[in-house]
Amino acid sequence: MKWRDVHETVVAYYEDGSYMTEEISEQGIRASGSKTGTKTRNYYNSNNDLAWKVVLTGKFTYTGSSATCTSSSINATIYNSAWYVVSKSSSKTSNKAKGTAVMGEKALGVTVGKVQVDLTLTCDANGNLS
Repeated sequence: MKWRDVHETVVAYYEDGSYMTEEISEQGIRASGSKTGTKTRNYYNSNNDLAWKVVLTGKFTYTGSSATCTSSSINATIYNSAWYVVSKSSSKTSNKAKGTAVMGEKALGVTVGKVQVDLTLTCDANGNLS
């Protein structure tokens, strides 16, 4: 089964020229009543280089009248050594997978900034992810 990108949206541009994008991908057959989806936040520096990404993964079942999140997990990948993962956590409730990651930026071994990434992946009764 191939992953299919549902959409990609630029989330924010920052004054220093860096920016974030958000992507949703899904895996599963709509008629099967279950699917796995991801919501990814990508952070690019001012040189358009990917510095890190945070990926929330949710597994869902749906019936046409309701949907349930059966599992939720979050992962962070670092591509630029100036960044590190401060903390991350995930949870599930009803038809939503939720996750939070805090990314830290350091210079000369000292933390100079933090970015909190809050992600929610929702599945509706018909298996549509948002």
